[in-house]
Amino acid sequence: MEEWGPLDQAVAGIWPRVLDQVSGQELSDLEDEVLEALRAYEQACGKAEARASGMTPESFDAIDTAARSVEDAFRARPPLGTWFGEEFDRLLDGRERFGPASAPGYWTAFQRALLVPVLYATDRAKENDQTVYGSTRGPLSHGQATVSVPDDRPAGAMGKPRWWRLRFRPDPARDVLLGAVEPADADGFARRVRTQLDQGTHRQALVFVHGYNVSFADAARQAAQIAYDLNFTGVVLLYSWASKGGVLDYPADGDAAIRAVPYFRTFLSDLLTRTGVHEAHVIAHSMGNRLLTAGLAGLDTTKLPAGSGRLGHVVFAAPDVDSDVFRDLLPAALRQARTCTLYVSDRDRALAAARRLSDFPRAGQSGGPVIVVPGLDTIDVSALGTDLLGHSYVGNHTTVLADLHALFRHGHRPEQRYGLVGTPHPDGVHWSFGPQG
Repeated sequence: MEEWGPLDQAVAGIWPRVLDQVSGQELSDLEDEVLEALRAYEQACGKAEARASGMTPESFDAIDTAARSVEDAFRARPPLGTWFGEEFDRLLDGRERFGPASAPGYWTAFQRALLVPVLYATDRAKENDQTVYGSTRGPLSHGQATVSVPDDRPAGAMGKPRWWRLRFRPDPARDVLLGAVEPADADGFARRVRTQLDQGTHRQALVFVHGYNVSFADAARQAAQIAYDLNFTGVVLLYSWASKGGVLDYPADGDAAIRAVPYFRTFLSDLLTRTGVHEAHVIAHSMGNRLLTAGLAGLDTTKLPAGSGRLGHVVFAAPDVDSDVFRDLLPAALRQARTCTLYVSDRDRALAAARRLSDFPRAGQSGGPVIVVPGLDTIDVSALGTDLLGHSYVGNHTTVLADLHALFRHGHRPEQRYGLVGTPHPDGVHWSFGPQG
């Protein structure tokens, strides 16, 4: 239901204050109540979304009942109910225009949407000498893509035409759409990044590196959607490597990802040394983690010239990287970044298929030995209901987005974030969402 849209975000927003107010068995009971209600809420929303005939009175009641159960759990424990209500109202008031923090001034409003500039670097070649990048390999290129993100879109959704809803064309009011793509040379790219940083309050950048089977257009849309849903107010950047964008092209994409590593290093080095950025955060998804891990292993950003930017929060989301290779390359990232976070799942069917193809476990899988290393925050999302493949949760699951928001916006450690339960491990702590049964 639209009016319950900020539910997860409201819970995540007040959770650090909850930890200061409630402890022991009362905190455990509260976590159980809220998690159960949120799962019921997401399940009810999912059923309503899948129903071709739209919302029925029964689905309306199920969604509303589950949402009110979340509210009731807090209201039964003053002053938590007041905090929850205030946070929910604040998010609801700002929802239609990138709340709660104000969007950067260079994000412009257009027809009930925000036009998000995504500055990109890519080693894709242009198609037929056009400004649209395809699946073939090319030199390192730069530019800016403008992406339209609608106001009323649910968090985590990018939208697309769906024939079973009698929607055959993209709808700017509902769908995240790629608009103009403007190439630039390396100097012009650096100037654009600097200009946008100059217009912001914090000189921060968010770099998104996509995974396997992703086109340039979809990568740009994902970058804008994630930045919007994280309420990120710095510069949004994309590194797009030459994925063929086809389900059957897994081996070719693997080779393309490795081929892109030196280009990615050049891009990251230039970003940190030529733009005036103070801190660059990176989210890599799936096979994109091959670029990130290998790229950082061959580039020590701590030894860049004085005045260079530094790596902030580095997120390895569902990495399609050989587990042993990931462990070997990880120390380089840990030395350079402010924090490193690894999201894993034992319900990731895409990584299960990748393991069958490669004969070795992937770093983004749990269910067996989970990678736990001092300095790395490993978070298991297996308990969350996800998409069909269980692979794209970093961008489309509201609970994961709320967790990332707490990390990027507030710098909260896992023990301060809502819904995470720690399990002792010989090498540290392994975190997961909700009690595992």
